[in-house]
Amino acid sequence: MRSSAPLYDLLAPTYEEHFEVSHRKAYDQLAWEICRAALPEPPAVTVDVGCGIGRWAERLLDAGYSVTGIEPAPEMADHASRRLADRPEAQVTLLRSRVEDVELRPGSTDAILAMGSLQYTHDPTEQVIRLAGWLRPGGILAVLVDSLQGLVIELIAAGREDEALTRLTTRRGVWQVDGAEADLHLLDSAALRRAYAQAGLDVIRVAGLLVGATAYGRDGLMRRLGEDFEGALAAERRLAAQTELADLGKQLLIVGRRRSR
Repeated sequence: MRSSAPLYDLLAPTYEEHFEVSHRKAYDQLAWEICRAALPEPPAVTVDVGCGIGRWAERLLDAGYSVTGIEPAPEMADHASRRLADRPEAQVTLLRSRVEDVELRPGSTDAILAMGSLQYTHDPTEQVIRLAGWLRPGGILAVLVDSLQGLVIELIAAGREDEALTRLTTRRGVWQVDGAEADLHLLDSAALRRAYAQAGLDVIRVAGLLVGATAYGRDGLMRRLGEDFEGALAAERRLAAQTELADLGKQLLIVGRRRSR
């Protein structure tokens, strides 16, 4: 697996603008709504795995949570440090490390969010088990990944059947930005459910985000969002509520709760 850190370092200066694009703005908003509804009430201890430039850490802090951010890409971590510099030290901690190398006290955390980061780890199932160990009984783990089926359907629609079958068989993807490349695992809801079960987590929500990207293609969905963002977002919100459609989303979000002893 090629590290994603160089690619994210390349993106860091304009990463805020990255989420001004309509489809990213839409799935980011939907993911926040679902995660926020599942979080315990503040003040609670949260961990933001792959915190990037601190976008979600800032939201969590604004909502009254304390946050430990984990970010391996140096440029991303630098941006997060500057963004969160005026926050009380007791409320925010930034760990400049791969999540695989972080050791937090077992049972010390109320909620862990891994929004788009788990897929870049060497072994996603192993990391789900490790993250679950940091949770208190009743604690929440929310994971967002690129959807295997969503990508396969997108590639088939683009006439790239050979690549689609390769991705389906290998369950690996490649993200390319301006000559930089990062490898990622492609996951589906069944694989994530198995990982959660092994970790002692009860699944409370599985949602496909941007199911419309599968139905209309990304360009078609972006047209709909451009014409009526709030209307298209409301439609995507209804689709995300249907568990049966989860694997058709462009992104896949799973939320689980650690079993109480």
